[in-house]
Amino acid sequence: MASRDDKRARRERAEQMRKERERQEKRRRNVITAAVVAVVLVVIAGAGFAVKAAVDNSADDPARTPEGLTEDGGIALTATDVGGTAAADPVKVTLFEDFACPHCKAFEEEAGSWIDEQVAAGAIDVEFRPVAFLTDFSGDAMGSALCVFEDAGAKAYRDYSELVFANQPTEGGNLDEKDFVDMAEQAGATGAADCIKGRPFRDFADLNGEATKAAFDQEDSEGNKLSGTPTVWVNGTTLNGPEDADGNPTVPGLADLQKAVEAAKAG
Repeated sequence: MASRDDKRARRERAEQMRKERERQEKRRRNVITAAVVAVVLVVIAGAGFAVKAAVDNSADDPARTPEGLTEDGGIALTATDVGGTAAADPVKVTLFEDFACPHCKAFEEEAGSWIDEQVAAGAIDVEFRPVAFLTDFSGDAMGSALCVFEDAGAKAYRDYSELVFANQPTEGGNLDEKDFVDMAEQAGATGAADCIKGRPFRDFADLNGEATKAAFDQEDSEGNKLSGTPTVWVNGTTLNGPEDADGNPTVPGLADLQKAVEAAKAG
């Protein structure tokens, strides 16, 4: 007959064996779980790349250049586009801007209304040359703005650009796709949603895309290249603001633009 000590020893061994089996089973479950997680992550990553590839390389929405741009890749806004009265020999104003540029937003807030009035009066024609070199928002906003232009024309582009600057995110931020679509509808481009979502102008308008590279390679009438935004040309010549304390030109303001346009009319 087994002694009380033998029974206790057997119970202890049985308990140890049970605990060892539990540890082995736990290790096995952990290994399986880790393997499953790894497979899921690979699948998710693959799906993410597939989605991006589908967006960037969709056969239904191939990368292309927007229709209706000027020879230099700009958007021409004239009196007839805004329901104004065309006049002879309007002054040509070219405006290079990045939608993520705070100075561009400030220039728009200061000079935008006057520019619109002068366009409607036939005194100036404006060619907007959007570029994207600062943030992802630069490219997203530029691409969506070109969708608006292609869908509804130069006036809608102008209205849309004002909305984009008014809703410019803080530095480094961005807006949601829905925000761009909603602003497009507010600007009258009700058919631009699919274009904004499909991003057909990605090669042309995305961050440091074709349009931006071309703009920075272009020279004004005096051989000056674009160095930043906003840059304003009046009849092809770069307009600068007053010099700073170090003798460097500053960003032009409304008064500088008004003076240059008057001089161009007179001269």
